[in-house]
Amino acid sequence: MSLLLLKNKIKKCWVWLKHHWYVPLVVMGLIIALLIWALTKNGAFVASLMDVLENSRKSHQKEVEKLNEIHNRESEERKRILEEYNKNIDILKKEYADKDRELDSEKKKEIKKLVEEGYNDPEKLSRELAKLYGLEYG
Repeated sequence: MSLLLLKNKIKKCWVWLKHHWYVPLVVMGLIIALLIWALTKNGAFVASLMDVLENSRKSHQKEVEKLNEIHNRESEERKRILEEYNKNIDILKKEYADKDRELDSEKKKEIKKLVEEGYNDPEKLSRELAKLYGLEYG
């Protein structure tokens, strides 16, 4: 019988809470306000909280500044490396173009010599050209 009575009381409390939800909320707010008032009576609690918040803010600011500084250094280093890379690529392109011209003129002279020597022997000319360019003669 007491279980049924307890169940009935809980249902009634639930119905009351659904209709008057603001009453427990106000009571809890008052209790929290009283606790804050009791803890901050002399102001030391609020001052210590403010100090903690200020120290946290300063620490965060220092970390952000360090990260920005590191990022700027890395960015400058990346930019310097890229400029050096582009400069080296330009030098290599110029050297390659010069070497390519030299090789072309050398190859032309060598082919002309081979043609002049092997003019009467096409088989020999074919073998020499294949050997010159690394081809198989078969």
